[in-house]
Amino acid sequence: MNRFRCFWLCVWLSHAAWAQSGPQPLLVGASALPSGELSLREALYHLEDTTGKLTINQAVERQNKGQFSLSNSRTVRQDFGYNTAVQWLYFELETVQKASLMLEIEYANIDDLELFSVQNGVIQSLGHTGDRFSFSHRPYLNNNYVFPLRLLAGERAGYYLRFNRPNAILSFFIRLWPRTVFLHTDRDEYFAWGIYIGVICLVLIVAVVMLLATKDRIYLWFGLYIHFMTMHLFSDAGLGFQYLWPNTPRINELAPVYLYIWAAMIAQLTFMQFFIRQTALRSRIYRWNNGFKLVVLITLLAVIGIQLSDVAGRELYLYKFTASATRYFVIALITLTALSLWEHKRRSSLRQQEKLVRYYTYALLIQFSGFVLVSLINWCQDRGWPLPFDVLTYVIMGVTVFLDIVFFSYGLAYRYQVARQINRTLELDLLTAHQQTQQRVIDALEEERQRLAQDLHDDIGPTLSVAKGYLSVLTRTEKTGPLMHAQTLLDEAAHELRTLSHQLMPKHLEQTGLAEAIDETIRKKSGMGTQFQFISLGDVKRLPAQTERLLFGIATELIQQVQHQNHATEATVQLIYHPGYLNLTVEDNGPAQPDYRDERSLPHLLTKAEFLNADLLIETNEQGHSVMLTVPFPTA
Repeated sequence: MNRFRCFWLCVWLSHAAWAQSGPQPLLVGASALPSGELSLREALYHLEDTTGKLTINQAVERQNKGQFSLSNSRTVRQDFGYNTAVQWLYFELETVQKASLMLEIEYANIDDLELFSVQNGVIQSLGHTGDRFSFSHRPYLNNNYVFPLRLLAGERAGYYLRFNRPNAILSFFIRLWPRTVFLHTDRDEYFAWGIYIGVICLVLIVAVVMLLATKDRIYLWFGLYIHFMTMHLFSDAGLGFQYLWPNTPRINELAPVYLYIWAAMIAQLTFMQFFIRQTALRSRIYRWNNGFKLVVLITLLAVIGIQLSDVAGRELYLYKFTASATRYFVIALITLTALSLWEHKRRSSLRQQEKLVRYYTYALLIQFSGFVLVSLINWCQDRGWPLPFDVLTYVIMGVTVFLDIVFFSYGLAYRYQVARQINRTLELDLLTAHQQTQQRVIDALEEERQRLAQDLHDDIGPTLSVAKGYLSVLTRTEKTGPLMHAQTLLDEAAHELRTLSHQLMPKHLEQTGLAEAIDETIRKKSGMGTQFQFISLGDVKRLPAQTERLLFGIATELIQQVQHQNHATEATVQLIYHPGYLNLTVEDNGPAQPDYRDERSLPHLLTKAEFLNADLLIETNEQGHSVMLTVPFPTA
């Protein structure tokens, strides 16, 4: 009898021990993490279905037989490595009071998943969705997969989550939230995304404006890099499927997370080439960079073509090829960029260029650190190694892209400033060369004027004097009309010759000043058909000799213009000295003529005015003609 009692006691203890080791329900409301999340770490059980044909009834049966094992994940992340089977997760909930919960699967790229609830032997599907279904199939519209759960007070229910993503890395976060906490957290997350996208849009607008303003294609590639990286983040976070192609799940089959990264590599490398001004003539790495970009582009187009053409068996190898190619592309990109920067720094002789390259290197170190960290995370997930921390890869890339925007925007601003300084220096050099050319032209004209005046005075003047002497001898013996008329014409020619010689090279200009020289010229012209009036006002200030010669030449040209082309009867010449500038004005009452821009003398006037940094104003109307020249006084 004692043996019989001992036997039943052992059986009861074994049953009690087995029952105690089975799945224990999570008591909702008992405890929560500081974030408000309900921890599922000790409540999740896992089963792998290698056949892919297990039904919910069979899964329930296996769970009752204890074939589900406790998840060994140390965090809320569930890592299954490179997955080839259908995975099941199971957990139980028990409530003390009425509860409204939200189960969130924080990974947007699961092909197929369905949640079942088992309560009092009744099985119910709470939602069947995945990125192979349209976005409207989701039980709760969110960038992640969210299932609403509702339990009454004292109820207990088991939940089976079936998910499938074959021939790909499968790793996700599973979180259980009270509904109010989830809504608050979700609102904050979308608000942060809104700020992020606002910054991205602002940067893209500035890039487009700078592209249109400067015609520098570096802003095009900078904008494309930011666009492709943002689309990568959108694809990885599920926002692209939610907002951009919600009714086209076929796009998800193209693995846009990887393809946008490849496109961003092409844009980033081209942006770097423009940033450091790398060309085929300056760099031996240039052809390697272009070859790498061509390989990435061909691979990208090939992957898209294979996916769109539905090549048989592509699911078995294409994802693994894409993930591996991405890691190799990252290594090649880092290597080529480092070699390009090292080569440019070694060959650059400008301190500004060295500073630019050094700053760009710092920015790339941050960018490539993010790339390497994400690649290591994906490599660990590919092998199913549990990670000691919970972080989403798109969060790392989002921070990296944001820092890229800050650093590269500042780098572009510095590059633009350097370019402006270089352009300003070139413009100053061109202006100096132009002024030197003008100086040489003016000097040549002045030398020619002096030579011509000297020739008139030394050669033609004496010849006319000799001719006049012969005529004087003839007129003493024979005073005929033609001889007297010839002598009169010869006297007028001699007078014109003296006047012209004086205008070309006034010997008394440097002694008497500009006003006296113009006044003397006008007195000599006043008896030749046009009555001139000269007005000089203000405190006379002597100007450099060359400036006064140029002003005197302009004044004599305008006086001749009045006499020979404007056909005026009256004219006024004003020379007014102001505190900081000088006004030379010539006005006449001649009939309206074609604008001075049609005259031969205008180019000479414009050239001289430009050389003097003077403003030239010409007006022609029914009352006559007016020319005003405003000459600033030279500074010390």
